[in-house]
Amino acid sequence: MIRAVVFDLWNTLVHSRHGDPFRHLQRLLDDEQKKRYPELRREAMDRPHPDARTFLAGWMDRLSLSGTQMLAMAEVFQTAADDAAWFPEALEAVEGTRKLARVGLLSNTQSFDMEFLERLGLERTLPTRCLSAHTGHLKPEPGAFRHMEKRLGLFPGEIAMVGDSWRDDVTGALEAGWTAIWVNRPGHPRPGDVPGEDLVEIPDLSLVPRVVENLQKGARCGTCLG
Repeated sequence: MIRAVVFDLWNTLVHSRHGDPFRHLQRLLDDEQKKRYPELRREAMDRPHPDARTFLAGWMDRLSLSGTQMLAMAEVFQTAADDAAWFPEALEAVEGTRKLARVGLLSNTQSFDMEFLERLGLERTLPTRCLSAHTGHLKPEPGAFRHMEKRLGLFPGEIAMVGDSWRDDVTGALEAGWTAIWVNRPGHPRPGDVPGEDLVEIPDLSLVPRVVENLQKGARCGTCLG
């Protein structure tokens, strides 16, 4: 029985016109600096930082960042926050899901430049939130899903994960024992062969309430949209 539905944030509920800020950060680095990009990206999202400039200042010596680079990188985060907007169907889908189950937010994201959560009403709409910068766990790590289970006070089989990332949201959820609802807006082929009974694929969020309702009635994922 699905008692809670947990949503991913970026590229599931919310998008930014300029795209993923971390990809833009990478483009601002030279070839030598890019070698440590995975470490920088991880550190941005697995611990809290008061603001982007403080975070980047900690990397100035490690990456030999110039002042110009640091300012440009800080601007990337701010631009993504300023551009953040709901997908057209997202708010209605979340509100519809709230009538059927508890809802939450589980996201790999930094702690700074997140004021848009309040601007978009996400803090009110999804009050149970686990952000990686505060938990120290990034999806698909088991700790990310365990942390949300504790927040919800539910067992794995009672939770569904809704997200766009095959690796972070689908694989992570399935390995945690959750049901996975893959939001595949581009229509990509499935990257892997996974049991169909715990995975349903949808083209956008508008179908989430229907899927959840069918799951609660005992449908398996293969017939969730039937």
